[in-house]
Amino acid sequence: MKKSVDIFYVHLFNDFSGSPRVFRDAINSGISTPNNTYVLTSKHRGFLDGVNARRINCFYARNNNRYIQLFYFLISQIFLFFQLSFWLIGNRLKSRKSTVIINTMLPFGAGVAAKLFATKVVYYVHETHIKPDLLKAFLRFFIQHCATSVIFVSKYLQHQESFDKIGSDVIYNGLRTDFIPSNDLDFRSKFERKQLFFAGSLKKYKGISQLISLALSLPKFNVVAAINCEGYEYDEFIAGNTIPKNLIIHVRPSNIQQLFQESFLVLNLSLPEAWTETFGLSLLEGMAFGCPVVAPTVGGPVEFVNNENGLLVDARNTEKIVEFVLYLNSSFDVWNRYSNEALSMSKKFTAEEYKTALIAYFEKFYLV
Repeated sequence: MKKSVDIFYVHLFNDFSGSPRVFRDAINSGISTPNNTYVLTSKHRGFLDGVNARRINCFYARNNNRYIQLFYFLISQIFLFFQLSFWLIGNRLKSRKSTVIINTMLPFGAGVAAKLFATKVVYYVHETHIKPDLLKAFLRFFIQHCATSVIFVSKYLQHQESFDKIGSDVIYNGLRTDFIPSNDLDFRSKFERKQLFFAGSLKKYKGISQLISLALSLPKFNVVAAINCEGYEYDEFIAGNTIPKNLIIHVRPSNIQQLFQESFLVLNLSLPEAWTETFGLSLLEGMAFGCPVVAPTVGGPVEFVNNENGLLVDARNTEKIVEFVLYLNSSFDVWNRYSNEALSMSKKFTAEEYKTALIAYFEKFYLV
């Protein structure tokens, strides 16, 4: 990379969800040196903490009231526009080039500032479900008129969210760099433990109701859920639902790698009409630990899940999921065949593969 080019990464809300996790690995991939790398994000705790770059904290606030949240969002974009503009103008005065990489569709304030004052503007798109539709159309307008190029995390998303006259490429997510599967997995123990693992949130569209139904239908299995939510959200959920005895819920557990390592199967129960998974990173993480998976029939997961390493199914068809789980449980040989196929598929999505693809992309199109 040319040392006269600075990279500015923009992510609106720093938390422990998938898009900042992937973005962290992009930042740490070596596209630029730490001295040439800047990250603009909120002050919240999340995956962007301790990233290998200069961090610039930005205003962002959350509220359960959607109108107040919209107000906070708009205010945050005004602040973001001026904050990023300040840095980009400073770079121009120093005769330095700037590439701005904007994570998700949301930070339109960064898009405008980058269009005015940066050399290149790259949008990194992970999502397709943005409501209301008017907001999505508004955000797409800014991408259409500000972006130099767009990176999509799957072919499905590229097809769904293509933009006229803007170059786009697919760079599949990779396994996170701090997520290192063991080379000596105890497959027999994984089979005998009978642990079904779900990583998601308490949102209805993530299939939390279906998870409870599965736990009730599979009383001999241990169902473990790693939930990304606030404490008060968990309390409200527990108060409003009857939780089966074999369902254990952890809020943002620190031992998620261990949970994958111990599991018999990994579940993604997203409901396509309300939320289409554009990639499905938790599925890939499970596969890296030899876990067969259950995944939705549409979206990004169909690009790496098949009938040899898992089951593609509508999550509302819990009977079919139960049937598949019992089939896997019918013998170690059956489960192990799926497990080996899952492990083999995961090797195509390593952190090193992701890093190589990302560096090659930016060297080819932007930093040469």
